[in-house]
Amino acid sequence: MSEHPSVDLVEKSRPLVRRPLSRRTLVQGAATAGLAAGAGRVFGLASAHAQDAAPSGNIVISLAAEPSTLEWWNAYSIDGHPILRNVFEALLNRDPVSNELVGELASAWEWQDERTMRFTLREGVVFHNGDPLTAEDAAFGINYTWSPVNAFDIAQFMGSQITATAVDELTLDVQTAEPDPLLPAVLYFAPLPSARQIREAPDALVAEPIGTGPYRFVEWSRGDHISLTAFPEWWGNTDPDAALGAQSIQDVEYVWRPESTVRAGQVAAGEAQLGRFLAPEDCASPIVCKEALSVETVPLRLDTVHPALKDIRVRQAIAHAIDTEQVVESLFGSGAIATQLVGPSATGYNAELEPTPYDPELAKQLVAEAAADGVPVDAPVVVAVRQGVYLRAEELGEYVAGALNEIGLNATSEAIEYAAYMEQYILPYDDIPEDRGWIGTMSHGNEMMDVGLTAASWYRCSGGVASYCDPALDALIDAANPLIGEERAAAFAEITRVFQEAYSVIPILHLAFLYGTTENLIWEPRLDGFMLVKEMAYTT
Repeated sequence: MSEHPSVDLVEKSRPLVRRPLSRRTLVQGAATAGLAAGAGRVFGLASAHAQDAAPSGNIVISLAAEPSTLEWWNAYSIDGHPILRNVFEALLNRDPVSNELVGELASAWEWQDERTMRFTLREGVVFHNGDPLTAEDAAFGINYTWSPVNAFDIAQFMGSQITATAVDELTLDVQTAEPDPLLPAVLYFAPLPSARQIREAPDALVAEPIGTGPYRFVEWSRGDHISLTAFPEWWGNTDPDAALGAQSIQDVEYVWRPESTVRAGQVAAGEAQLGRFLAPEDCASPIVCKEALSVETVPLRLDTVHPALKDIRVRQAIAHAIDTEQVVESLFGSGAIATQLVGPSATGYNAELEPTPYDPELAKQLVAEAAADGVPVDAPVVVAVRQGVYLRAEELGEYVAGALNEIGLNATSEAIEYAAYMEQYILPYDDIPEDRGWIGTMSHGNEMMDVGLTAASWYRCSGGVASYCDPALDALIDAANPLIGEERAAAFAEITRVFQEAYSVIPILHLAFLYGTTENLIWEPRLDGFMLVKEMAYTT
């Protein structure tokens, strides 16, 4: 499995042709927007600056949304990891420059057999409550995280069932029920919780996280801020080279403002030193703007059990109705056109796939053909957007709904708050109501850099976010899962082609994230989007 983002997205997209089409025009005149070519820019990762002095000062980081929970397992989510990956650590992390898997709580790891990986834990690691990290604690945390009984949302990224066993005080075996070469990448995504907190104070898990990270939790003033402070006993203080960072900054405060202009204004006024997910027009002097292509992909996910959406002609029509090139250029102002759910950094990316051509006349023809055959194309469909999930999400929903109405479908858009949205979005395929008619717009991040994890949650009938089922595709995935190297890449590239030809998911774009910083903050965005304060410092 390749761990390097070695393929330049610019080489996979056509040159961008800019035209005077505003976001308002795009949303209001979906079907009349002209065709433009699109491309994204790739921005390199830079190594973080570390200082030898004791931590001092503070940083305020302005986010778009408040996290839903501070439980360790939510560190996979786009709203959770900016905070939680500073409090919690995993067995493995990624080098911020090369993107290779590197040790975090593990100092060494190796396969024992095709189902078992042995980890050696670092000596001297302690939790924020003073408990030492032992293999028994790590095994308990891993088993609790991936327990099918708990069924935490992070379980959608697990392939074969994961279990862990302590070998001795600092040696840990992690095993999968079936051979799974992606195990290390999965474990990078899942930090370790405090076993004692789970056993003795489970009610505190949601709002009082206890980890081993460089920053410990101070307080969560709901609706206002979350505060962290440097943990003096962090293991990285004695081995900053292995930690790939240092505690340069003492105190961290997170605030959240839904408006990009407000986040940018906070940075410009010095009220915040880092603003996440800024709009292109808000990324201007006097702040420093940094743009980084991410592993997040925005698709449209169609309820294929719906009486209209179950017809492939209708699904194809939806794909032809969306001018993805103009969406990237005029609505988002950055990013790259997507042809699949992952970008070129992922093993199994299919470089031969092309964007579906924007052709509203063909889309109308396909809808008319389906209607002539008795398909109820007037059955209501909803472009469902999770509030605050990513910049321009609600505008994208409005644009898509308008484009679908132009081709003869009956579409509306709706922005839904987090809990209600997720309750519906993660319904098992067999439980999706036939009349729901959702066209979901949640982004998908493949931080594990392998299509196998995307396939597990999106392609399979039993996938955690699947709205499509093809048993033959499941069989192809089963055969590909144990493969490694070029065989794996080729097998999953073919699986991706088969999946995309069903038009159950219509890729739109690979998101580029814009961050605004003060001039004195030294930090470079990572490909995986993690915002690790140990990789930040101020100029002197």
